[in-house]
Amino acid sequence: MSSRVVVRTSLAEARRTPWRNGRGFTDELALEPRGGSLERGDFHWRISRARVAEDGAFSGFPHCERILVLLDGGALSLEHGEHAPRARVRTHEPYRFSGDWPTRATLLGEPASDFNVIYRPDLVRVDVEVLRVGVRRARLSLESPRAFLHVPTGKLVARVTGEDEAISLQSGDSLSMSGLLPTDELDLQGHSAEALALLVRIARRAERS
Repeated sequence: MSSRVVVRTSLAEARRTPWRNGRGFTDELALEPRGGSLERGDFHWRISRARVAEDGAFSGFPHCERILVLLDGGALSLEHGEHAPRARVRTHEPYRFSGDWPTRATLLGEPASDFNVIYRPDLVRVDVEVLRVGVRRARLSLESPRAFLHVPTGKLVARVTGEDEAISLQSGDSLSMSGLLPTDELDLQGHSAEALALLVRIARRAERS
């Protein structure tokens, strides 16, 4: 019997938490392990959304890696001191950096919403793929035992291999998938021109070569 679990959630169900630096709030979409906490630091990975309304320093996350995707607004300039060159982060382009680095953000346009993945690289491997679905159909290999899909804009229908029913998703909705097999795929059908999805693949270090 398959141990696959597929759950849809909305942005309204997210847990809202203040930033460590007190300059804003984050909507926590998912975190593992169950019962873990970003505040205590006993988490393997966390997926969230936030609003960058002003220039300022990012909170530090020692021993973690981060993947940032701007969802709207203007570009963002990130400075990491002597650790890396200044980076210009553009909308819908994933940017990976270390949570150990001191990071300061400067807005290069309007305030922006962003999608964040923070994870422990010693425990898990993570990648983020941005899918401009629109009104087309896309079929993707999930490849990992754990995956997470978030829809920041538009409408689409998603179906995981072996599931009897497709799931309708709209702006702000997410699909959490666990117990996946190496051969499982995700079938997406967009239903609006602005349909955009972010697919996060997650595997424990021992589960992917």
